[in-house]
Amino acid sequence: MKKHRIYYLDMLRIIATLAVIIIHVSSQSLFYLKNVHTFIWQSLNFWDSMSRWSVPVFVMISGALFLDPSRLIKIKTLFTKNIWRIVCATIFWHIFYALYTFIFESHSLSVAIKLIIRGYSHLWFLHMIIGLYLLVPLLRKITENTRLTRYFLILAAIFSIIIPTFFGVYRSIVHYQIIPAIVKSIMRSLINLNNSFYFSFTLYFSTYFVAGYYLNHIEINKVWQLIIYLLAILGFVVTFAGTNYLSLRFNKRILPFYDYMSLNVALTSAGVFVFFKELSKKINWNKNSRLITCMTDLSVLTFGIYLIHFLFVRIGARNFHMFKLMPNTFLAVPIISVIIFIISTIIAYIIHQIPWFRNHIM
Repeated sequence: MKKHRIYYLDMLRIIATLAVIIIHVSSQSLFYLKNVHTFIWQSLNFWDSMSRWSVPVFVMISGALFLDPSRLIKIKTLFTKNIWRIVCATIFWHIFYALYTFIFESHSLSVAIKLIIRGYSHLWFLHMIIGLYLLVPLLRKITENTRLTRYFLILAAIFSIIIPTFFGVYRSIVHYQIIPAIVKSIMRSLINLNNSFYFSFTLYFSTYFVAGYYLNHIEINKVWQLIIYLLAILGFVVTFAGTNYLSLRFNKRILPFYDYMSLNVALTSAGVFVFFKELSKKINWNKNSRLITCMTDLSVLTFGIYLIHFLFVRIGARNFHMFKLMPNTFLAVPIISVIIFIISTIIAYIIHQIPWFRNHIM
């Protein structure tokens, strides 16, 4: 058994990677073309809603590791190793997907150039991670103190999750719902008031970054575990049923509950993280060396799987018309996602055997 390795984080990486693939398989053209009243759209909404926790949990995993004060992380090493690796991967995969769309999807040269600059779809995650890594030295000063960490998370819960969720739902329905003029005026004033605080430090994914460290660090008693799990289930129900209700009511896709910073997604993400942490305590890792080897080896490949998988999602959608081959989307989404996960794992493993690629782009 490897010392000092947090095995439940490996489990989370693997499952979160599969969940990301499920999101991307679910959100292909059928999601946007089909009527929201159809079974096809409803099943796609189910799987997408089921997997929304994946990206926040990825960030929480990084926070659990990078913000732990007991781990020595020098600023120089942070830049020359961690950030530089992500920068190299970002440049390579920007170019890779730009060339793919130009050559195989017949996009124009101008579109390819834009993709080289801004990145292809799922690569936004790399940009976000670079931003969080830049904050690591500052956030570590906060996580050195438990009271400061809790204070940070309270501010983050208010300004990064609760308030944006409220305003996000309002903005999504205001153009489709008859709302009294006085209510609109009040809402505009509240939005302007919120913006006038110019409060940004605890916003967006730094919330999950710090939460990952905190949830990994603290011990949670049985009562609070139960509360967290119930709230996580409630979060999923709100994501699925809320999206379903608003979309059916206004006869178009209304997706504020899909937002990674929405309260419902945050509750589900915290519940998933805590569940695997507590599950790990019940596993006798000393007697499962083969499981550990397989799990840690696969965990190492998850970054590469994440980077390469979208290629196979697009090939499946464009070239193999995957939902025509499997028209029952409720069954098709998980099956196709597992197939893409396996193919991506094989390709990532092969690429990982090349030292330069392993050290710089995966």
